[in-house]
Order: sequence, then C-alpha cells, then structure tokens
Amino acid sequence: MKIGVIIIFRNNESSINVDDLKKQIKSTDAMKFCFVDNNSKDNTVQLLNEVKEDSEEKIEIVEIKKVVSEPMAKRAGARYLFNNYNLKYTGFINLESLKGEGASLNAILEHIVQDESFIEEVKTKMDNGNAKQSFFKGIFSIVDSIKEFNTNYKSLRLSI
Repeated sequence: MKIGVIIIFRNNESSINVDDLKKQIKSTDAMKFCFVDNNSKDNTVQLLNEVKEDSEEKIEIVEIKKVVSEPMAKRAGARYLFNNYNLKYTGFINLESLKGEGASLNAILEHIVQDESFIEEVKTKMDNGNAKQSFFKGIFSIVDSIKEFNTNYKSLRLSI
C-alpha cells in the first residue's frame, strides 16, 4: 500500500536540488508525493514542475495563491490526496521547519525511501493509535517520526 507524502514549499528555490529530488522520487514506488506551493514568489514552482516531468505518475502539485499557515497548507495537500487516491497513511514535511532542524529535504527523503523499516514502523504505530497525529487521522509528521523511531536522527544533519 502506498503512503502519501506532502511537502510544503514557500520560496525554497535555493534549497531544491532538482536532480537529487528526481533521484529520490524515482527510487520508490511506495509513495505518492504532493508538493504544496504556499504562494512562492521565486522559481520554486518551476523547479517543482521540472521534478514532476520525470515522475508525473508519482507527483502532484497544489499551488496556493495566497500565503497560508502550515496547517492550512497541509490541509490543502491532504485534501487533494484523500480526494484523488486511496491512501491510508499520509506524512508531511514543511521545508520552513527544516531550517531550524539543520536537516535537508534530500537527507530526509533518502532516509524514508531507503529505510523500508521506517515506513513499517510508522504504519504499525499509527495502526496501534500511538502516533501523534494532526488534522486528518492518518497524517503524521515525517520529521517527528524520524526523530522518534531513529536514534541516529542526528546523522541526517551531516548530509546538508
């Protein structure tokens, strides 16, 4: 069963590595990605469309025309995924919150794509009702889940 991954962008042109993002997305069939652009004024949307060109069946882009809060951006992505795909689990990453964490989007995606046990741990935890959830019942923070399940979380910071 696929899981949804919502990634919230806002003026993140400088932190998007198109080639790395394409590589990570191509390497998994277990995930459906929803890029939510929160009214970026730079070239973020153009870069996201470049990434989508190589993996159209795995990526959806939702453009929000005015700046909204993280919960509202998450809601827009979740609503899109829930209305168009049968996904039991959906996680999110907000790039704005990663700035304070010191981790890169590529490092986090590499972790969740390469580590199949991470996805299984999240599914088990959510099925048991022990995961911290927000908005829709099946939405979880990918970054918080990595911190909770992986004592080696700090190693993600080395790949910035």
